[in-house]
Amino acid sequence: MAGSLILVANPGSASRKYGLYDNGHCRAAVHFEWQNGVVQCTLQRDGQRRDIAVDVPDLQTASDQVVDILRANDALQEDEQITRIGLRVVAPGSYFLEDHLIDDDYIAHLTASTSRAPLHIVATLQELQALRHRFAEAMIVGVSDSAFHCTKPDYAWNYGISLEDADRLEIKRFGYHGISVASVVRELRRAEKLPTKLIVCHLGSGASVTAVHAGTSVDTTMGYSPLEGVIMSTRSGSIDPTAVQALQQALQLDAAGIDVYLNHRSGLLGLGGSSEVLELLQREAAGDNRARLALATYVHSLQKAIGQMAAVLNGADMLVCTGTVGERSSLIRERLVSRLHYLDFMLDDHTNQQCTAPQEATVVSRLAHSKPIIVLPTQEAAEIARHVTELVDRAA
Repeated sequence: MAGSLILVANPGSASRKYGLYDNGHCRAAVHFEWQNGVVQCTLQRDGQRRDIAVDVPDLQTASDQVVDILRANDALQEDEQITRIGLRVVAPGSYFLEDHLIDDDYIAHLTASTSRAPLHIVATLQELQALRHRFAEAMIVGVSDSAFHCTKPDYAWNYGISLEDADRLEIKRFGYHGISVASVVRELRRAEKLPTKLIVCHLGSGASVTAVHAGTSVDTTMGYSPLEGVIMSTRSGSIDPTAVQALQQALQLDAAGIDVYLNHRSGLLGLGGSSEVLELLQREAAGDNRARLALATYVHSLQKAIGQMAAVLNGADMLVCTGTVGERSSLIRERLVSRLHYLDFMLDDHTNQQCTAPQEATVVSRLAHSKPIIVLPTQEAAEIARHVTELVDRAA
């Protein structure tokens, strides 16, 4: 029925992801991203993925093409209309710790937060403007990427700064990737495999490690913004503020310039000259020492974060890898787990090497010798669609 159709929109700085959901079932997914200086598009439907020819000058106009692509590929019929939209929102502040129906007040809050996390919120505002123009009659829900972390204990929200200033200015460790981690918890619970002490590694272009106790978040590596935590594809991860000041002065960067430097020119890209793990692995195999160093630093940062989350949980019963790198790179998983034997995590080499594009939860640990290590495809879009349905039903 047409009223049940939900379009999920997940805007990023270098991509736009869309999914069309019908009563919880994904009819199709459309993905736009910059590649070699042009916007390219892929369509996934019925388990098949293929390239779609598009003439899209920039990502801001990608949403204008989605309906035409869906209809041209029989995923959306001519008499069907999209009436609900779920938009993933990554923004600091207590207002964004829950889902909202997007109205002028919501947009005002989001606009006012632009200076606090400009590189993430600008892309969200651009996408929101395009969606409101293209789907003028649709109900749009802002789905919080931080809400899952609301269960953290009070001490896991704080930095070591004046509590009065932190409360007044809302400088807190909000955490992100909550939608992804929530989808992992939901799937494990559905399969009756949810442990008491779970560590989730979301390894994509952004990366984080989250400690989950009995299905609820107790800590995560991302903080006030998605920049904090482990090294990522183009983000530095945690860095000494004094080092940031030194960089800003030496490179003569203003506030916007240092934001771009830390978010888009750092991480694996800054260390190794490429933001792509696969390319770095290929260069490393060819003897490139800079690629080797970048990957070693990346894995080291993840291993430290897992150790932190294990300390928070007082141990770990299961390790889950999700996100593009976590799901597809057997070699990164191998290196990651190589120093986790103290937590009783050991890989089965054959199973791990065979797991490069899993469609469902796959156990890659050594049976009878290791606690479970599971590679689990993230289901962010499905989780967003579920949030939209729940919020709209409550509002009805």
